[in-house]
Amino acid sequence: MKYFFFFLFLITTSLVAATDKEFEELKKRIEDLESQQEQLLMSAAEPKTSVGSFLNDSLTLGGFFDGGYNFITGPDTDTQFVNNSNALGLNLSADLGNRYRFVSQLVNIIQAPLLNEHSDPNAPTVNLPKNRHYESYTTLAVVTQGYLEYNFSRMFNLQGGLGYIPFGYALQLREPVLYVRRNGPQMVRQSTYLIPNLWSGFHLYGSKAVGTREYGYNVYTFTPSRKAHFIGLGARSWMSLDDEKFIGGISAQIAKNDDETYKTVGADARFDFHPFQIRTELAELISKEVQNSWSAYVEPGFWIYNEEVLWYVFGDYFYGANNETGLGTITLPDPIQKWEYGTGLNWLPTSFTRIRLGFTYYDYVGNNSIKQGQQRDYFGTDISVGVAF
Repeated sequence: MKYFFFFLFLITTSLVAATDKEFEELKKRIEDLESQQEQLLMSAAEPKTSVGSFLNDSLTLGGFFDGGYNFITGPDTDTQFVNNSNALGLNLSADLGNRYRFVSQLVNIIQAPLLNEHSDPNAPTVNLPKNRHYESYTTLAVVTQGYLEYNFSRMFNLQGGLGYIPFGYALQLREPVLYVRRNGPQMVRQSTYLIPNLWSGFHLYGSKAVGTREYGYNVYTFTPSRKAHFIGLGARSWMSLDDEKFIGGISAQIAKNDDETYKTVGADARFDFHPFQIRTELAELISKEVQNSWSAYVEPGFWIYNEEVLWYVFGDYFYGANNETGLGTITLPDPIQKWEYGTGLNWLPTSFTRIRLGFTYYDYVGNNSIKQGQQRDYFGTDISVGVAF
Protein backbone atom coordinates (compact mmCIF):
# COMPACT_ATOMS: atom_id res chain seq x y z
CA MET A 1 0.00 0.00 0.00
CA LYS A 2 2.83 2.30 0.90
CA TYR A 3 4.27 1.79 -2.59
CA PHE A 4 0.97 2.94 -4.06
CA PHE A 5 1.03 6.19 -2.03
CA PHE A 6 4.68 6.66 -2.89
CA PHE A 7 3.92 6.23 -6.61
CA LEU A 8 0.93 8.66 -6.32
CA PHE A 9 3.19 11.20 -4.57
CA LEU A 10 5.74 11.00 -7.41
CA ILE A 11 3.06 11.56 -10.06
CA THR A 12 1.53 14.51 -8.15
CA THR A 13 4.92 16.09 -7.60
CA SER A 14 5.78 15.74 -11.31
CA LEU A 15 2.49 17.29 -12.37
CA VAL A 16 2.91 20.20 -9.96
CA ALA A 17 6.47 20.75 -11.19
CA ALA A 18 5.34 20.65 -14.82
CA THR A 19 2.47 23.02 -14.05
CA ASP A 20 4.81 25.42 -12.26
CA LYS A 21 7.20 25.35 -15.24
CA GLU A 22 4.41 26.07 -17.74
CA PHE A 23 3.09 28.83 -15.48
CA GLU A 24 6.53 30.46 -15.31
CA GLU A 25 6.88 30.27 -19.11
CA LEU A 26 3.40 31.76 -19.57
CA LYS A 27 4.15 34.49 -17.04
CA LYS A 28 7.40 35.33 -18.86
CA ARG A 29 5.60 35.54 -22.22
CA ILE A 30 2.97 37.88 -20.74
CA GLU A 31 5.67 40.08 -19.24
CA ASP A 32 7.47 40.20 -22.61
CA LEU A 33 4.25 41.20 -24.40
CA GLU A 34 3.55 43.88 -21.80
CA SER A 35 7.07 45.24 -22.26
CA GLN A 36 6.72 45.36 -26.05
CA GLN A 37 3.31 47.07 -25.80
CA GLU A 38 4.74 49.62 -23.39
CA GLN A 39 7.61 50.39 -25.77
CA LEU A 40 5.21 50.87 -28.71
CA LEU A 41 3.02 53.24 -26.69
CA MET A 42 6.02 55.23 -25.56
CA SER A 43 7.41 55.52 -29.10
CA ALA A 44 4.03 56.71 -30.37
CA ALA A 45 3.71 59.29 -27.61
CA GLU A 46 7.24 60.64 -27.73
CA PRO A 47 8.12 63.22 -30.43
CA LYS A 48 10.43 62.01 -33.18
CA THR A 49 13.78 63.76 -33.01
CA SER A 50 15.62 61.84 -35.72
CA VAL A 51 15.05 61.60 -39.45
CA GLY A 52 13.72 58.27 -40.68
CA SER A 53 11.58 56.69 -43.38
CA PHE A 54 7.84 57.30 -43.73
CA LEU A 55 6.96 53.62 -43.51
CA ASN A 56 5.46 54.01 -40.03
CA ASP A 57 3.47 57.13 -40.90
CA SER A 58 0.23 57.80 -42.74
CA LEU A 59 0.79 57.72 -46.51
CA THR A 60 -1.54 58.85 -49.30
CA LEU A 61 -0.94 57.74 -52.90
CA GLY A 62 -2.65 59.08 -56.03
CA GLY A 63 -1.94 60.47 -59.46
CA PHE A 64 -3.19 61.16 -62.97
CA PHE A 65 -2.85 60.20 -66.61
CA ASP A 66 -3.37 62.52 -69.57
CA GLY A 67 -2.76 61.68 -73.21
CA GLY A 68 -4.22 61.82 -76.69
CA TYR A 69 -3.95 62.60 -80.40
CA ASN A 70 -3.32 65.83 -82.28
CA PHE A 71 -4.18 66.54 -85.92
CA ILE A 72 -2.68 69.62 -87.63
CA THR A 73 -2.80 70.99 -91.15
CA GLY A 74 -2.34 74.35 -92.87
CA PRO A 75 -1.32 76.22 -96.05
CA ASP A 76 2.40 75.79 -95.28
CA THR A 77 2.09 73.06 -92.65
CA ASP A 78 2.30 69.37 -93.54
CA THR A 79 -0.77 67.36 -92.53
CA GLN A 80 0.14 65.32 -89.45
CA PHE A 81 -1.82 63.10 -87.06
CA VAL A 82 0.11 61.81 -84.04
CA ASN A 83 -0.21 60.60 -80.49
CA ASN A 84 1.83 63.59 -79.43
CA SER A 85 2.00 63.24 -75.64
CA ASN A 86 1.25 60.95 -72.71
CA ALA A 87 1.84 62.08 -69.14
CA LEU A 88 1.66 59.96 -65.99
CA GLY A 89 1.90 61.67 -62.63
CA LEU A 90 2.33 60.03 -59.22
CA ASN A 91 1.38 61.96 -56.08
CA LEU A 92 2.62 60.91 -52.65
CA SER A 93 1.98 62.63 -49.33
CA ALA A 94 2.87 61.67 -45.77
CA ASP A 95 1.30 62.99 -42.57
CA LEU A 96 4.09 63.61 -40.10
CA GLY A 97 2.00 64.67 -37.12
CA ASN A 98 -0.78 67.10 -36.29
CA ARG A 99 0.78 70.03 -38.15
CA TYR A 100 3.36 68.62 -40.57
CA ARG A 101 3.04 66.84 -43.88
CA PHE A 102 5.22 66.08 -46.89
CA VAL A 103 3.84 66.33 -50.46
CA SER A 104 5.52 65.21 -53.68
CA GLN A 105 4.68 64.67 -57.34
CA LEU A 106 6.71 62.98 -60.05
CA VAL A 107 5.58 63.39 -63.69
CA ASN A 108 6.75 61.08 -66.47
CA ILE A 109 6.11 62.22 -70.05
CA ILE A 110 6.46 60.45 -73.40
CA GLN A 111 5.99 63.00 -76.17
CA ALA A 112 6.60 63.76 -79.81
CA PRO A 113 7.87 67.38 -79.68
CA LEU A 114 6.58 69.91 -82.21
CA LEU A 115 9.80 71.37 -83.60
CA ASN A 116 9.80 74.89 -85.05
CA GLU A 117 6.38 75.41 -83.45
CA HIS A 118 5.82 78.82 -85.07
CA SER A 119 7.08 77.87 -88.57
CA ASP A 120 9.99 80.28 -88.70
CA PRO A 121 11.48 79.90 -92.23
CA ASN A 122 14.95 80.68 -90.80
CA ALA A 123 14.84 77.59 -88.58
CA PRO A 124 17.06 75.41 -90.85
CA THR A 125 20.02 77.65 -89.88
CA VAL A 126 19.73 76.27 -86.32
CA ASN A 127 19.18 72.67 -87.50
CA LEU A 128 15.38 72.66 -87.29
CA PRO A 129 12.81 71.81 -90.01
CA LYS A 130 11.68 74.67 -92.27
CA ASN A 131 8.13 74.51 -90.84
CA ARG A 132 6.47 72.97 -87.78
CA HIS A 133 6.93 69.25 -87.63
CA TYR A 134 6.43 66.47 -85.09
CA GLU A 135 9.57 64.43 -84.40
CA SER A 136 10.40 61.08 -82.77
CA TYR A 137 9.34 60.37 -79.21
CA THR A 138 11.36 61.67 -76.28
CA THR A 139 10.94 60.89 -72.58
CA LEU A 140 11.09 63.20 -69.62
CA ALA A 141 10.80 62.66 -65.87
CA VAL A 142 10.53 65.71 -63.63
CA VAL A 143 9.72 66.44 -59.99
CA THR A 144 6.98 69.08 -60.04
CA GLN A 145 6.23 69.10 -56.31
CA GLY A 146 8.29 68.29 -53.27
CA TYR A 147 7.70 70.30 -50.11
CA LEU A 148 7.32 70.07 -46.36
CA GLU A 149 4.28 71.93 -45.03
CA TYR A 150 3.61 73.30 -41.54
CA ASN A 151 -0.02 74.18 -40.74
CA PHE A 152 -0.07 76.80 -38.01
CA SER A 153 -3.67 77.88 -38.62
CA ARG A 154 -6.05 78.53 -41.48
CA MET A 155 -4.48 81.97 -41.88
CA PHE A 156 -0.86 80.84 -41.80
CA ASN A 157 0.57 77.81 -43.61
CA LEU A 158 4.22 77.56 -44.59
CA GLN A 159 5.69 75.31 -47.30
CA GLY A 160 9.35 74.81 -48.07
CA GLY A 161 10.64 73.14 -51.24
CA LEU A 162 9.05 73.17 -54.70
CA GLY A 163 5.48 73.46 -55.98
CA TYR A 164 3.07 74.87 -58.60
CA ILE A 165 3.21 78.64 -58.70
CA PRO A 166 0.15 80.48 -57.26
CA PHE A 167 -0.10 83.00 -60.10
CA GLY A 168 -3.61 83.36 -61.49
CA TYR A 169 -5.75 80.27 -61.97
CA ALA A 170 -4.50 77.99 -64.76
CA LEU A 171 -0.89 77.80 -63.53
CA GLN A 172 -2.05 76.49 -60.15
CA LEU A 173 -3.77 73.40 -61.56
CA ARG A 174 -1.75 70.42 -60.41
CA GLU A 175 -3.17 67.85 -62.82
CA PRO A 176 -3.82 68.36 -66.56
CA VAL A 177 -7.10 66.44 -66.27
CA LEU A 178 -8.49 69.68 -64.75
CA TYR A 179 -7.97 71.68 -67.96
CA VAL A 180 -11.01 72.20 -70.17
CA ARG A 181 -8.64 72.56 -73.14
CA ARG A 182 -5.87 70.04 -73.47
CA ASN A 183 -2.63 71.46 -72.02
CA GLY A 184 -4.41 74.63 -70.92
CA PRO A 185 -4.23 78.20 -72.27
CA GLN A 186 -1.22 79.81 -73.98
CA MET A 187 0.04 81.52 -70.81
CA VAL A 188 0.69 78.02 -69.43
CA ARG A 189 2.26 76.62 -72.60
CA GLN A 190 4.35 79.77 -73.22
CA SER A 191 5.27 80.25 -69.56
CA THR A 192 9.00 80.41 -70.42
CA TYR A 193 8.38 83.92 -71.77
CA LEU A 194 5.95 85.10 -69.07
CA ILE A 195 5.75 83.22 -65.77
CA PRO A 196 7.77 80.31 -64.34
CA ASN A 197 5.71 77.16 -63.71
CA LEU A 198 7.02 76.45 -60.19
CA TRP A 199 7.77 78.28 -56.99
CA SER A 200 10.97 77.26 -55.23
CA GLY A 201 12.16 78.06 -51.74
CA PHE A 202 9.26 79.12 -49.53
CA HIS A 203 5.52 79.62 -49.90
CA LEU A 204 3.30 81.21 -47.24
CA TYR A 205 -0.47 81.13 -47.73
CA GLY A 206 -3.75 81.39 -45.85
CA SER A 207 -7.38 82.50 -45.97
CA LYS A 208 -10.15 83.84 -43.74
CA ALA A 209 -13.94 83.61 -44.08
CA VAL A 210 -15.99 86.75 -43.49
CA GLY A 211 -19.69 85.97 -43.78
CA THR A 212 -20.34 84.50 -47.23
CA ARG A 213 -16.99 85.83 -48.49
CA GLU A 214 -13.51 84.41 -48.20
CA TYR A 215 -10.23 86.28 -48.59
CA GLY A 216 -6.85 84.69 -49.18
CA TYR A 217 -3.23 85.42 -49.98
CA ASN A 218 0.02 83.79 -51.20
CA VAL A 219 3.61 84.98 -50.79
CA TYR A 220 6.45 82.94 -52.31
CA THR A 221 9.93 82.89 -53.79
CA PHE A 222 10.73 81.52 -57.25
CA THR A 223 13.54 80.97 -59.72
CA PRO A 224 13.09 82.96 -62.98
CA SER A 225 12.69 80.92 -66.18
CA ARG A 226 15.49 82.80 -67.94
CA LYS A 227 18.81 84.18 -66.66
CA ALA A 228 18.20 82.73 -63.22
CA HIS A 229 20.92 84.57 -61.31
CA PHE A 230 18.65 85.90 -58.54
CA ILE A 231 15.66 84.58 -56.61
CA GLY A 232 12.38 86.36 -57.39
CA LEU A 233 9.48 87.27 -55.11
CA GLY A 234 5.79 86.77 -55.90
CA ALA A 235 2.44 87.47 -54.24
CA ARG A 236 -1.26 86.93 -54.89
CA SER A 237 -4.46 88.08 -53.19
CA TRP A 238 -7.89 86.65 -53.95
CA MET A 239 -11.49 86.58 -52.83
CA SER A 240 -14.49 84.32 -53.35
CA LEU A 241 -18.17 85.21 -53.09
CA ASP A 242 -21.38 83.30 -52.58
CA ASP A 243 -20.00 79.78 -52.09
CA GLU A 244 -17.35 80.17 -54.85
CA LYS A 245 -19.80 81.26 -57.54
CA PHE A 246 -17.26 84.01 -58.15
CA ILE A 247 -13.51 83.85 -57.48
CA GLY A 248 -11.17 86.67 -58.49
CA GLY A 249 -7.57 87.53 -57.81
CA ILE A 250 -4.59 89.71 -58.66
CA SER A 251 -0.99 88.46 -58.90
CA ALA A 252 2.43 90.06 -59.12
CA GLN A 253 6.08 89.04 -59.37
CA ILE A 254 9.37 90.90 -59.27
CA ALA A 255 12.72 89.43 -60.30
CA LYS A 256 16.15 90.50 -61.49
CA ASN A 257 18.42 89.30 -64.29
CA ASP A 258 21.75 90.57 -65.60
CA ASP A 259 20.23 93.59 -67.32
CA GLU A 260 17.25 94.79 -65.30
CA THR A 261 14.68 94.31 -62.59
CA TYR A 262 11.43 93.27 -64.27
CA LYS A 263 7.87 92.69 -63.10
CA THR A 264 4.95 90.47 -64.06
CA VAL A 265 1.37 91.36 -63.15
CA GLY A 266 -1.88 89.49 -63.68
CA ALA A 267 -5.59 89.28 -62.93
CA ASP A 268 -8.01 86.36 -63.07
CA ALA A 269 -11.72 85.71 -62.56
CA ARG A 270 -14.00 82.66 -62.54
CA PHE A 271 -17.80 82.67 -62.64
CA ASP A 272 -19.94 79.59 -61.95
CA PHE A 273 -23.68 80.14 -62.34
CA HIS A 274 -24.85 76.67 -63.29
CA PRO A 275 -25.22 75.69 -66.09
CA PHE A 276 -23.03 78.60 -67.28
CA GLN A 277 -19.37 79.14 -66.38
CA ILE A 278 -16.56 81.40 -67.56
CA ARG A 279 -12.79 81.56 -67.00
CA THR A 280 -10.69 84.57 -67.90
CA GLU A 281 -7.11 85.68 -67.15
CA LEU A 282 -4.47 88.22 -68.12
CA ALA A 283 -0.71 88.27 -67.46
CA GLU A 284 1.87 90.83 -68.61
CA LEU A 285 5.64 90.91 -68.26
CA ILE A 286 6.80 94.53 -67.86
CA SER A 287 10.33 95.16 -69.08
CA LYS A 288 12.46 98.26 -69.72
CA GLU A 289 14.80 96.43 -72.10
CA VAL A 290 12.30 94.95 -74.59
CA GLN A 291 8.65 95.43 -75.45
CA ASN A 292 6.24 93.92 -72.93
CA SER A 293 5.06 90.35 -73.51
CA TRP A 294 1.53 89.46 -72.47
CA SER A 295 -1.25 86.93 -72.79
CA ALA A 296 -5.00 86.88 -72.09
CA TYR A 297 -7.87 84.48 -72.68
CA VAL A 298 -11.58 84.10 -72.09
CA GLU A 299 -13.19 80.65 -71.96
CA PRO A 300 -17.00 80.47 -71.54
CA GLY A 301 -18.65 77.10 -71.07
CA PHE A 302 -22.18 75.69 -70.85
CA TRP A 303 -23.25 72.34 -69.34
CA ILE A 304 -25.54 70.94 -72.03
CA TYR A 305 -26.27 67.72 -70.13
CA ASN A 306 -26.32 67.71 -66.32
CA GLU A 307 -22.68 68.09 -65.23
CA GLU A 308 -21.42 65.47 -67.67
CA VAL A 309 -21.16 67.23 -71.05
CA LEU A 310 -19.61 70.70 -71.26
CA TRP A 311 -19.61 72.76 -74.45
CA TYR A 312 -17.07 75.57 -74.51
CA VAL A 313 -15.68 78.28 -76.79
CA PHE A 314 -12.55 80.36 -76.30
CA GLY A 315 -10.41 83.22 -77.49
CA ASP A 316 -6.75 83.19 -76.42
CA TYR A 317 -4.07 85.80 -77.30
CA PHE A 318 -0.29 85.72 -76.82
CA TYR A 319 2.33 88.30 -77.72
CA GLY A 320 5.89 87.14 -77.18
CA ALA A 321 8.34 89.99 -77.72
CA ASN A 322 11.21 87.77 -76.55
CA ASN A 323 10.19 84.60 -78.39
CA GLU A 324 13.07 82.69 -79.96
CA THR A 325 13.42 79.89 -82.50
CA GLY A 326 15.93 77.17 -81.70
CA LEU A 327 17.10 74.57 -79.24
CA GLY A 328 19.70 74.99 -76.52
CA THR A 329 22.01 77.99 -76.73
CA ILE A 330 21.72 78.53 -80.50
CA THR A 331 18.55 80.56 -81.09
CA LEU A 332 17.09 83.20 -83.41
CA PRO A 333 14.87 86.10 -82.24
CA ASP A 334 11.32 85.72 -83.56
CA PRO A 335 8.69 87.97 -81.91
CA ILE A 336 5.20 86.57 -82.48
CA GLN A 337 1.58 87.61 -82.06
CA LYS A 338 -0.92 84.79 -82.14
CA TRP A 339 -4.61 84.23 -81.55
CA GLU A 340 -6.08 80.83 -80.76
CA TYR A 341 -9.84 80.46 -80.99
CA GLY A 342 -12.17 77.55 -81.30
CA THR A 343 -14.67 75.29 -79.60
CA GLY A 344 -14.99 71.81 -78.16
CA LEU A 345 -16.70 69.34 -75.86
CA ASN A 346 -15.77 67.77 -72.54
CA TRP A 347 -17.42 64.55 -71.41
CA LEU A 348 -17.06 63.70 -67.72
CA PRO A 349 -18.50 60.16 -67.35
CA THR A 350 -17.17 60.05 -63.76
CA SER A 351 -15.85 62.62 -61.29
CA PHE A 352 -12.30 61.49 -62.09
CA THR A 353 -12.40 61.28 -65.89
CA ARG A 354 -12.41 63.92 -68.66
CA ILE A 355 -12.64 63.05 -72.37
CA ARG A 356 -12.04 66.00 -74.73
CA LEU A 357 -12.68 66.87 -78.35
CA GLY A 358 -11.35 70.29 -79.34
CA PHE A 359 -11.02 72.34 -82.54
CA THR A 360 -8.56 75.25 -82.71
CA TYR A 361 -7.59 77.78 -85.35
CA TYR A 362 -4.09 79.24 -84.81
CA ASP A 363 -4.10 82.74 -86.29
CA TYR A 364 -0.79 84.64 -86.45
CA VAL A 365 -1.20 88.40 -86.69
CA GLY A 366 1.03 91.47 -86.86
CA ASN A 367 4.19 92.10 -88.86
CA ASN A 368 5.42 88.50 -88.63
CA SER A 369 2.16 86.75 -89.54
CA ILE A 370 3.72 85.86 -92.92
CA LYS A 371 7.50 85.58 -92.87
CA GLN A 372 9.51 85.38 -96.08
CA GLY A 373 6.38 84.28 -97.92
CA GLN A 374 5.67 81.41 -95.49
CA GLN A 375 2.16 81.31 -94.05
CA ARG A 376 2.16 80.51 -90.33
CA ASP A 377 -1.56 79.95 -89.69
CA TYR A 378 -2.80 76.41 -89.22
CA PHE A 379 -5.72 74.33 -87.91
CA GLY A 380 -5.64 71.68 -85.17
CA THR A 381 -7.90 69.03 -83.64
CA ASP A 382 -7.29 67.36 -80.28
CA ILE A 383 -8.76 64.10 -78.94
CA SER A 384 -7.61 63.33 -75.42
CA VAL A 385 -8.47 61.67 -72.14
CA GLY A 386 -7.52 62.64 -68.61
CA VAL A 387 -7.93 60.43 -65.53
CA ALA A 388 -7.26 61.20 -61.87
CA PHE A 389 -6.88 58.38 -59.36
